[in-house]
Order: sequence, then C-alpha cells, then structure tokens
Amino acid sequence: MESTVIPPLSDSEKRKIKEIVKSYYGIDADDRYIEWIDKGLRNHYSVLHHQNIIRHLVTVNIDKILLKHRDEIGSLEFEEMVLDKLIFHYLTFASMSYRAGIPIGSIFLCRTAVETGLRERIAEEMAKKEVKSEKELPQKIWEEMKKLEGKKLIELIKMAEEHKIIEGGEIEEIFRSQGLEKRVLDKFIHGNIDWIVRFVESKDRECTKVIGAKDILQEKKIIAEFPIDQIAVSALKATTLIAEKLYFSRKEE
Repeated sequence: MESTVIPPLSDSEKRKIKEIVKSYYGIDADDRYIEWIDKGLRNHYSVLHHQNIIRHLVTVNIDKILLKHRDEIGSLEFEEMVLDKLIFHYLTFASMSYRAGIPIGSIFLCRTAVETGLRERIAEEMAKKEVKSEKELPQKIWEEMKKLEGKKLIELIKMAEEHKIIEGGEIEEIFRSQGLEKRVLDKFIHGNIDWIVRFVESKDRECTKVIGAKDILQEKKIIAEFPIDQIAVSALKATTLIAEKLYFSRKEE
C-alpha cells in the first residue's frame, strides 16, 4: 500500500479549522493546540485529517471544564477523584469514542456515564446514613449500588433530586443549556438511541454549511457527520458539567 503522507498545516488551513470550530462549537482555538494535535495525527491513514483535528480541539476544550478544579484542589486529590469515581471512567471512554470518529458511541457512553454517576452518588448518600465508620463505607456503597442496578435513568434522576444531590429539573436543564433539544433529550434519557440515529438521518443536510471541503465526496462526508457530531458534543459537554456538579461543586460549597 502506498504510504499516505500528510504535510504540516498551512496558515490558511489553520484559519479554516478555526472558523469551523468557532462557527459550530463556539471554540476560540489556539494555534498551539492545532499544531500539537496536527503533529500527533500526521501520517495516520486519514481522508479527513482536518476533521480529526476538529474533534480533538472539541474534546480539549471540554476537558477544561474539569481541569480547572485540578488547580483549585491540587493534582493529587484531583487525580484520585477522577480515577475513583465511575462517571469519570465512562466520560473518558465517551471522549475517546468521539475523537475516534464514533459520535454515536460517544452518545451511548455519555448516557452510561450519567446513569452510573447518579447511581454511585445516590449509593454514597445512602451508605453515609447507615455506617458508623469510614472503613465500612466502601463496602456499603457497593452494596447500595447493587440495590440500584435495576433503576432506569429517569428513576435515578428523581432519586437524586429527593436526596438533594441535584435540584429538581437540573439534569434536564444542563442538557438543554448545551443545545440538546427536548425531543432528543427525552429519547436520550429513556435510552432510545435508535430514534436519535433516525432523527439525524432525517434532518435536511442541505442546510448544513460546510467550510473548506476539497471535493463533493469530502463535503458529503462532512455533512453526514456534523448533525450527529453536534449531538455528541452537546452530550459530552452536558455530561462533563453533570460530573462537575456531582463531585466538584461540593468542594466549592
């Protein structure tokens, strides 16, 4: 197979990438990040090298939501939190899936992250009321999580509200604030991802503005990806904000 060599980005290509991420995702991209990502991806076999750079820029920007807390509480405590809590595990997988060009996988994993994160936080609150020492807490949390295994996301949201972990309607509001419209959000909460895929396929793709496509094939590929990409980005940002609410907002109270 002939080797595919992708040359370094020109200044005009950087400008186009910056226009795209600003137009679609509201991100003011730094040339340093673009160059760093470009170097990391260059010489991979990829038709849409620019699209890969855009995806990495998006996830780097979303990561900043949590990374600001590393400076506030210290690297050690931050890393312990991120490694210990399940919501951050699934959030990492969701981000990796999006960067790999699998936005529908990212949406699935975001839902799993929210569901698992709420289940763990509820279990923590329930366990604290029953144990007498810190040593007993991990085992009790695990037992409470097992009891919650059969609960659906909508039920876990209601329970989290009852335990004062989140405010009433707060989860839905976080998702809406990131551009997820109500009918998509309803299907997301109830786990109907197939409906979301059909919804994206039925959208009028001719209305999607494409910047920088080299030819009609590339343009069609970009158009096909943007609607589901945008839903995945909304889900990623919202899930990150929920993770922040569950574990880092308490540090500020």
